[in-house]
Amino acid sequence: MVDAHDVICRDCETPRAVLAAFRCPRCGGEFTTGYANAPVTATGEHGMWRWRSVLPVDPAGALISLGEGDTPLVPLDAAAGFPSISVKCEHLNPTGSFKDRVLAVAATLVVQRGLRGFVGTSSGNGGASAAAYARRGRFSTLLFTLSDVVEQKLLQIRALGGHAFMLQGIGHDAATTRAAAERIAEVAAEQGFAPVLTGGRYAPEAMDGATTIAYELWEQDPHATHVYVPVGGGGLLSAVGRGFERLAAAGHRVPRVVAVQPSGCATLRAAVDGDYSGITGETSTAISGLQVAVLFDGPGAWQAIRSSGGHLVEVTDDAVRDAQRHLADAGMLVEPAGATAYAGALADIAAGAHDADARIIVVATGAGYKDSEALQRLATQAPQPARITIDDLDDVLSAHRDRS
Repeated sequence: MVDAHDVICRDCETPRAVLAAFRCPRCGGEFTTGYANAPVTATGEHGMWRWRSVLPVDPAGALISLGEGDTPLVPLDAAAGFPSISVKCEHLNPTGSFKDRVLAVAATLVVQRGLRGFVGTSSGNGGASAAAYARRGRFSTLLFTLSDVVEQKLLQIRALGGHAFMLQGIGHDAATTRAAAERIAEVAAEQGFAPVLTGGRYAPEAMDGATTIAYELWEQDPHATHVYVPVGGGGLLSAVGRGFERLAAAGHRVPRVVAVQPSGCATLRAAVDGDYSGITGETSTAISGLQVAVLFDGPGAWQAIRSSGGHLVEVTDDAVRDAQRHLADAGMLVEPAGATAYAGALADIAAGAHDADARIIVVATGAGYKDSEALQRLATQAPQPARITIDDLDDVLSAHRDRS
């Protein structure tokens, strides 16, 4: 019998025997956590850790936390003229992204298992989160980022004490991305570090932190019909889908999971067609955080769509930027990757894919302050600040009153 805390093969349930193993030695399948039949229960406390009984940690042991989880679900009542669409505000996590759920579990595993620290790759958000949780847990972080990583994300990593190298080719070139991930994960495991690669292929236990998004959505809107999730390497999609699968196995009604990916990095379409390699050669999208040339979690990503009756939507970078502006108009400042799910929902609504009684949720994954170039585009919609003197103050106040 498989214990809930075991890491097992997704296909044949063979337990993982070696920490550095990324494929099942029996059938070649990918590993996942053994919670398919575990009851989903929460404690009465606040935050992600109230779901600790269904997370792959010792619930009685030390937990590393910065207050992640329990992010709000905010309705956009008039969005696109559609009656019910809401935003799951993952950009309000401690370091500004959903990755905090993942790294909180990863950091807890480092402490509980007596590991040396984090080693991994990041396009930015995961690295910032890793640095923060490593500081919280008092251990080290070594990160390899994209060579063109967004400067604000790199500064966030450095400000939180992370040691970063910009590795040419990762994120954009599939062969380099895969080779780097494999090597880093292997060496990290061999040397007693936790591999920080936010995908279930390399860190199945840590990625279970993101399943708590599904559990919270089930509480916040049990009547939701569709949940839109952005896709880079497929880790978030796989985790959210896995969370809903566990709820469904317990007899609960769950929504369809809809994947949204930039058309300039269309790795998921290959997985939907049955090819889990997801290699595209190079990516052309400019959406930071979704520039992942390899769909590392192809099987889990496809399973999330298939098991829920969902589908895939591809959107252009321009559509993502438009969605980011729409959310800013609603008072929500998210980065382009954080607006991608909303862009997918808007595309489906425009195509007439939903009935009027649909209840749509979009997952906003990252905060707008993380990408200065995107922030600059949004800022141009407002007047350029002018320098004034005290003598000008009454005129400015009067002009504002007349415009309001």
